Amino acid sequence: MVASLGILMSGLLVAALILAARAWSNFSVAGRIARLADTDQTLFSALVSVRAQVPQDSMALIEEDDPRPVIRRTYDEASRAVAVALGALRGTQVEGNLRLAQDIQDSWQRVVERHDEVGRQAALARAQRSLYAIDGWRTAIHQMMLTLGRASSALGNAVRIGDAQIAEYVQVRQFAWVIRDRYGQQCSMLRPSVAADKSLDGGLHDDWIANRAIYEAAWRSLDEFLARPGASRELQALAARAHERTTRAQQVIDTIVGGLGSARAPAIASDRWTSLCDGPFDAVLAIARQAQVEATGRAQSLRATSLRILLIAGLDLTAVVIFGAFALVVVQRRFARPMRLLTRTIARLSRGDYDEPVPSPGSPDELGSMAQALEALRARSLEAARLQLAMSRFTADASHQMRTPLTILQTHISVLAGLIPASDPARASLADIREAADRLQRLLIQLLKLAKAEGTVAVESAGDPIDLRPLVQEVAEEHLAQAAQAGVGMHYEAAAAACLARVDPITLREILANLIDNAIRYNAPGGHVVVRLLGEQGAPVIEVEDDGPGIPPAEYEKVFTRFYRLKRDQDRVGSGLGLAIVGSLVAAMDASLQLASAGGEGGRGLLVRLVLPEQPASGHVTAS
Repeated sequence: MVASLGILMSGLLVAALILAARAWSNFSVAGRIARLADTDQTLFSALVSVRAQVPQDSMALIEEDDPRPVIRRTYDEASRAVAVALGALRGTQVEGNLRLAQDIQDSWQRVVERHDEVGRQAALARAQRSLYAIDGWRTAIHQMMLTLGRASSALGNAVRIGDAQIAEYVQVRQFAWVIRDRYGQQCSMLRPSVAADKSLDGGLHDDWIANRAIYEAAWRSLDEFLARPGASRELQALAARAHERTTRAQQVIDTIVGGLGSARAPAIASDRWTSLCDGPFDAVLAIARQAQVEATGRAQSLRATSLRILLIAGLDLTAVVIFGAFALVVVQRRFARPMRLLTRTIARLSRGDYDEPVPSPGSPDELGSMAQALEALRARSLEAARLQLAMSRFTADASHQMRTPLTILQTHISVLAGLIPASDPARASLADIREAADRLQRLLIQLLKLAKAEGTVAVESAGDPIDLRPLVQEVAEEHLAQAAQAGVGMHYEAAAAACLARVDPITLREILANLIDNAIRYNAPGGHVVVRLLGEQGAPVIEVEDDGPGIPPAEYEKVFTRFYRLKRDQDRVGSGLGLAIVGSLVAAMDASLQLASAGGEGGRGLLVRLVLPEQPASGHVTAS
C-alpha cells in the first residue's frame, strides 16, 4: 500500500509540477506581452507628441503674436516622449530593437536640425510668416513618424503572436494609421497646386487617385473589421465619428481640386488648407489611441490572470507535497503493517492453509472488518474442506465395502443361471437381477472414481511434456468395439507434428474415456463420433463431437453436478456421474472444458472442447 500511495503521490506531484511549469510559462509569456505592449504604448505616445507639433505650431504661427511658448512646449513634450520611447525600446527583447532605436534617434536629430525653420518664422511679424517656409521641417516630422511607425509595427507583430485578441487591436491601429497617412499625404502632394491654383497634371492626378483608393480601401477594411462580433462599442463609435469627419473634409478637398485653374487667386488660403488637412487627424488618431489602450489592457489582464494561475499552481504543489508527506507517515504507521499481515494471510488461505487463524490488525476500521471477514471465510473453508473430505472418504469406503457383497451376488447369479432351465419363467427375473447388479457395479466404480477425482490436488508435473497423439489415439481405439456394438462410427483427427503438453496421462485418459463413452452412449445408431487433437492460440485442444440429441445450453452448467440427468434420459442406463468426474479431473489439471452445439446455435449434436495449458504443434492430418 505504501508503494501504491507513493506511486499515487508521485503522479500527483508530477501533475502539480507540470501545472506549475505551464503556469510559469504562461506567466512569462503574458509578462513579455505586457512589456511589449507597454513599450508599444510609449512609441505610440511619442508618435502622437511628434505629430502634434505640426498642427499646433502651424496654428500658433498663424494666430499668435508670439508663438514661441507654444512651439517650445510642443517641442519639449515631443523630446521627452521620444527619449522615453528610446529607453523603453532599447530595453525590450525584440529582434532588431537597437537598430530601430538608432533609426528613431537619427530621424529625431533631423527634426531638431530643421526645427530652426519654425523658430525663424516665429521671430517674424505675424503678417510676414509663411507656412511654406517650414515644409522641410514638416517633411522631417513625417519621416520621424514613419520611423516610429516601423518600430511600433515591429512591436505590434511581436505582441500579436502571443494573443489573438491583441492581434485584432494591432490590426485596428494599423488600419487607422494607413487612413491617417494616406489622407495627410494627399494634402502634401496637392499643396503646391492648390497654392498656385494650378490644375493637376496627368501624373499627379493618377498619384492622387491611387492614394485615394488606398485610403478608401483602408476605411472599408476597418469598417468590416469593427463589424465583427467582439469589437468594443468605443472603437465602433470613434470609427463612425472619424469616418464622418474625413468624409466631409474629403468632399471639400475634392471640390477644391475640381475647381483648380479657374481663377488667379489661390483656391484656399494656406492656413485654411492646413486646418482642412489636419482637421480629421484627431478623430482618426482617437481610433488608434483607443485600440492601443485596449491592447495594453488586454495584456495587463493576461498577466494578472496568469499570475493568479501561477499562485494557485504553487499552492497546489505545496499542498501536494505536504499532504504526500503526511499521508506516507500515516499510512506507514496505520495501514502498511496491517496490510502486509493481511496480504500474507490471504496468500496462505489461497494455498489452502486454514490451520492458523487470521491475525487482527487491532483497529475497528475497514482493515479490522476485512480481517473478520477473512477469519469467517477461513472457518467456512475449513469446515467445507472437512465435510468434503468426510464425504469423499464416505463415498470411497461405502463403495469399497459394497463391492464384496456385490461380487458374491453376481457369483450366485451366475450359478443360478446354470441351474435354471432356459424355459423356466424364473429366467426373466434372473435377467432383471443380473442387469440391476451390473448397474450397481458401474455406479460403485464411478463413485470410486469421483471420490478419487475430488481428492486430487492440482500440481504441475515435474516430468517432460508428452506427445498427446498416441495417447488420444489409443483411448479412441479402446472404444471402437463399444462404438461398433452401438452402430456408431468413430473418427480420429490429429496434428501431423508432435503435440506436446505437460499433463498426467492417467488423468487425461480418464477424462477422454468418460467423454467418448458419453458421446457413444447418448448417440443413435448410424451416428458418428469425432475425436480431434489440434491447437488453437497457443494451447492444445482435444475435441469430442457427436451428432446425437445434444444438451440444451441452459443445462450446460447443471450436467456437471453429481447424479444430475436430463429429463429425456431418465429411462436410459446411467448414473449421472460421468461429467461430474470429468469436471473434477479437469479442474485438477488446470485445464478448461467448453460445451457447445455441434450444429451451431440451436442445432443437434454436442461439441466438447478440452483446452490444455500447452502450445500445440502445427499441421493437420485425418485418420478414421
